[in-house]
Amino acid sequence: MNKCTKILIMVCLTLLLAAVAQPALGSNWPEFQKDKINSGVTNDSAPIASPNTTISWAVDTVPGSGGWAGIDASPIVYNGSVYAVRVGSKLVKYSLDGTPAGGSWPVSFGNPSLQNAAPAAGNGKIYVLNTGYSCDPSSDLYAINPDDGSNTSVNVASRPIQFSSPITYAEDSNGSKHILFGSVNMSARDPVNLSDGGKYYCYNATTLSKEWERNCSSSKGYYWAGAAIIGNYAVYGDDAGHLVSVNYTNFANNQVVTIQEIDASTVFGFNVKEIRSSISYSADTGRIYFSSKAGYCYAIGFNASTGQFNTNDRWSCSIGRSTSTPAYYNGRIYVGSSGGLYCLNETNGISIWNNAVGSVQSSPAISTFYGPGNEYIYVTTNTANGGIYCVDSSGNTVWSEISSGSNKYCLAGAAISGGWVFYGNDDGYLHGRANWTRYDFNGSTHFNGSTGMWAYKYQVNGVPGTKNEPNEEFNTTEYNAIKTDDSVYASNQTTTENYSAAHRFVFKIDDNEKPWITSINVTWNGKAYCSGGTDGATLYIWNNTLSAYNQLNNGANGQNKFSLSGGVISNIGNYIDNSNNVTVLVVQNGKDDGLGTHSNIETDYVKLVVTP
Repeated sequence: MNKCTKILIMVCLTLLLAAVAQPALGSNWPEFQKDKINSGVTNDSAPIASPNTTISWAVDTVPGSGGWAGIDASPIVYNGSVYAVRVGSKLVKYSLDGTPAGGSWPVSFGNPSLQNAAPAAGNGKIYVLNTGYSCDPSSDLYAINPDDGSNTSVNVASRPIQFSSPITYAEDSNGSKHILFGSVNMSARDPVNLSDGGKYYCYNATTLSKEWERNCSSSKGYYWAGAAIIGNYAVYGDDAGHLVSVNYTNFANNQVVTIQEIDASTVFGFNVKEIRSSISYSADTGRIYFSSKAGYCYAIGFNASTGQFNTNDRWSCSIGRSTSTPAYYNGRIYVGSSGGLYCLNETNGISIWNNAVGSVQSSPAISTFYGPGNEYIYVTTNTANGGIYCVDSSGNTVWSEISSGSNKYCLAGAAISGGWVFYGNDDGYLHGRANWTRYDFNGSTHFNGSTGMWAYKYQVNGVPGTKNEPNEEFNTTEYNAIKTDDSVYASNQTTTENYSAAHRFVFKIDDNEKPWITSINVTWNGKAYCSGGTDGATLYIWNNTLSAYNQLNNGANGQNKFSLSGGVISNIGNYIDNSNNVTVLVVQNGKDDGLGTHSNIETDYVKLVVTP
């Protein structure tokens, strides 16, 4: 082997080890409402109990301002960092744990002003619009390197047109990369150019060259009206209540092919007023969704193959004045309004529940990690005591928090990634909220052969040398008995001499959460006794590295209900196997004597808690 070959091998090994050492991050939330159809849905976990103050954070991105226009666009998460635009035309960057980026961060872009156009990430860049409130910035659109903050920019409009819609980033079927956004002419600020009633634009995300622009036919423009990309079609609304479908990939000479434009007021039979939500779409239902300032949420059928609206397939529901982009999941539509957070039946738009959390101008962010029927919805409120609310799928407020600073209005929505939820407020504070995650058997999708939780019963002879004993799975009745701490027990006793009754539980950890876990804690509630008099039980956790059970706790109580708790705070990876499973064992301290003395164990409730 020559010297060059040795060097090459060493370099490869070094790169491999470096790659292995990099933690797996939570999923990206790279643009407004997460993706190009504005779904607002992620399978990442998010805090479902009041945030842990020791790990959560809030930073003042505009220190000393006391202003009324801090962070007014939703943050995004890209490759392990949180980004937000703030007043003064700054793009800020923080790690998920709230550590500010150094170097050239925050990055300035354009003339200082209010910023309410949500950024987007993709193609290795962060794309930012200068809102241009009351001014004509020299550049409107920026592509910023997320590593060092270096950037390129272009001037989209040569007059003080305002950019207040979120950027939609999309890659088409040919691999070309695009960014789309709209403008609105706030006539009081530009009385000379009233003929410019706003446009929708599409730029090449790689070259920042304009691919097309389309005039707003109503001359009302686009405010918070982000596009949904459905196949080859971009669909968006305007301030006159019109909906447009264009083939965004079919353009020439800066002009795009328009497929269809409809007046939603004509379709629904009343004045829908301004559409100041983005359009969302579900392939499951074949419908688009939006809200308007007339106070309704709407659904219209959409043919993803032709780009045509199906106006015969429609519904509307009165919810109160709204700028919230609806989010679809599991047969339901979640949407905010002046009346709070609404949950609607997707089939017909009938309200299922309404939680009056406050004025919700933001769009719901939904974590589906906890299984169908156990989704959690996160919304911010634009009120003097505004903050964030976590609401479960039954409409109950699980936790809420007033935001930091003096001006607590939270106009924009939240982003979810890897157990965290992020949001900003009018005082310029950016918040990162997280907590432990509880894994238990509470929920019909979380037990009896599910992909997440398993429970086994019977007996063991001493501490097992493998993690698969005992191996008789609980039946449905027994699974139901251990869902909650309610004095309903799943029990069994030994049948073989020198054996002890045992229950084994397997919990699957969220892959996005796994790299961030700093502790694992187990709690078991139940009864453990032996008719021969040796009562109590011992709690173990399986160590995959040692191929052995580590003892967590031992208790001597008998037929009266008692609890065992214990955990690990180091070498966390030793206790999570390659399938992301954690195995826990409870063994009764007595033994069967073969003469009628049996070992008994009864489980009431068991949970595993991880802290990111």
